[in-house]
Amino acid sequence: MFPTPSRTSCAILLASLSACPALPASVAADASEAILLDQITVTATLSARDARTAPASVTILDRAELDRRSPPTLLEALRGLPGVTLSPRSVGGRKTFSLRGLEGKHVLVLIDGRRISASDDVVGHSDYQYGWLPMDSVERIEVIRGPMSTLYGSEALGGVINIITRRPRGDWHGELRWRAMELLEGRGGDGWRSGASAEGGLGEALGLRVEAERGELDPVLREEDPRYADQEGSAPHNAGLEATLELGEGQRLEAGWRGGDEERWYPDVTRTGLAFRNRYRLDRAQTHLGWRGEFDAWTGQLRGYRSRIDIRNQRSNGVAPTRPQYLRDTVYDGHAIRTFGEHTLTGGFELREEYLRNAGLRRGEDDANLRAFFLQDEVTLDEGLYFTGGLRYDHHEFFGSEWSPRLYLVRELAEHWVFKAGYGHAFKAPTLKQISPDYVGAEGPHSFLGNPAIQPESSDSFELAVDWLRGPLNLRAAIYQTQVDDLITYRLIEQVGSRRIYRYDNVERARIHGLEAGAALELDGGFRLNLDLTLLRTRDRDNGEELSYRPRRALTASLDWTRGPWSARLGGEYTGTQRGSTVGLPDYTIWNASVARRFGERADVRLGLDNLGDVRLAEESADFGYAERGRSVSLALRLHF
Repeated sequence: MFPTPSRTSCAILLASLSACPALPASVAADASEAILLDQITVTATLSARDARTAPASVTILDRAELDRRSPPTLLEALRGLPGVTLSPRSVGGRKTFSLRGLEGKHVLVLIDGRRISASDDVVGHSDYQYGWLPMDSVERIEVIRGPMSTLYGSEALGGVINIITRRPRGDWHGELRWRAMELLEGRGGDGWRSGASAEGGLGEALGLRVEAERGELDPVLREEDPRYADQEGSAPHNAGLEATLELGEGQRLEAGWRGGDEERWYPDVTRTGLAFRNRYRLDRAQTHLGWRGEFDAWTGQLRGYRSRIDIRNQRSNGVAPTRPQYLRDTVYDGHAIRTFGEHTLTGGFELREEYLRNAGLRRGEDDANLRAFFLQDEVTLDEGLYFTGGLRYDHHEFFGSEWSPRLYLVRELAEHWVFKAGYGHAFKAPTLKQISPDYVGAEGPHSFLGNPAIQPESSDSFELAVDWLRGPLNLRAAIYQTQVDDLITYRLIEQVGSRRIYRYDNVERARIHGLEAGAALELDGGFRLNLDLTLLRTRDRDNGEELSYRPRRALTASLDWTRGPWSARLGGEYTGTQRGSTVGLPDYTIWNASVARRFGERADVRLGLDNLGDVRLAEESADFGYAERGRSVSLALRLHF
């Protein structure tokens, strides 16, 4: 949804940006201009920009909008946004998202600008990248639609999701949170989450934030046969510690750790009819240390961080488990920003090591080193006319080099109009499994072999956008075309009995056309209406068919009401027809409602009712490959101290 504009004080704005790349000197020096920006993005250019005039298609979920949505996970926070649709993972009701028709593995997810160890393209049927941190620790989420490899390198074909966390600042204060969920009609599906956080300063220089969360959600058993589950159960346990140390003269050190473990489980049946319990144990962590400096002529950042995820499987009744998987990313990066007259130059580097431990590799493990350099120039050509150009060079130890250019033009007219036009190239490097000459994945009924000749996936995308804002009404639209080459898939090379042997390869090409249109209207009586429409047309250029699991239409609508301590929301999500793996899938609509009340500055309560129509996708078609929770009620309580 397009979030409600908020006008924050300069102090709060600059503090919230401390989680992101440093502010340019020109912005930091003139705080009076910063408070006029309704929504700020740092992800689009690495410097603070008004989201409406930034050189990208940007949607920002601020803290107020996240409170209204009250999402338990990142995926639930993102669904319904422009360009976002759902994709199946075919196990335990799992799902990921697509952005502008490109799968979740083509969208780079960041926490405070730092990569996390993505899993959905390395571990089959997984959606583990959405549970890295409690949603109550998030200050805002910046969604950049369109290719962003110029600044961020691999995985940014569809765009970038930057989760910006709350930062320690000011006097000590904290929160206690509790939420209960109940599935009204079903077998299981009940759960709870609780969490706590505290932040503040120790003296004038040191700030700390500490947080913890735990919860449990029961699996939803299939009504026709409880030996199976429509949705798996989960039990997350997360914690985090962040510290900032002011060094004086605009310099700051930042350090932190966040991590936790999560269990996923569901009942299942083998091919021979043996019932068993499938359980996954996920262990995640990210540690970081960085320096930021803001000087008269320039700003800069240097940092190092490491992310990892360890995945282990257990199965009852003597059923063999899947192989353990361990992914790790170690990154050192930095950038500097300096303004020369009408030019703002940004230059930076990234050094990264990917590591994978998996028994299918010849030595049981493999790694790859990557290095990158980039340069970006933001130019004011005339009053209200801005141009952004950038170029990035990436070198991968195995597949070689990749150049990623980006060109973008923004024009402001008559105070109310903003026009945008842009081009970008992006790429996605093969995973260590796919590129390894020795990898053999043979756990299931089929085998998959690595291919050292495989090439990166790449895309070229063009977009035109317009935004009109006057008084209480905002209208916006964007059209785009993306051409994707060398999509990585697998090719059947041999069949031995019932076992099929595949090799990873580049064989597919795709073209995607899309339209995004939206409107937001402030109404009398404390009401606000928001609409977002996405139209998508896809084509596999090799066989002429439509790409699967890309809804042709998606529409979201919300009506918000606020008066005094009371607030309420009614929202609907329409998902249009789409091509499944074997058959066409019907459209469906899910309605949600909630009401909340604030009790002074110390407490607030929210009551939600989700999936009012009790839509069950398995009853619509077994080919959906993912599940939606049935009609359910939730109660959330938050205490501030």
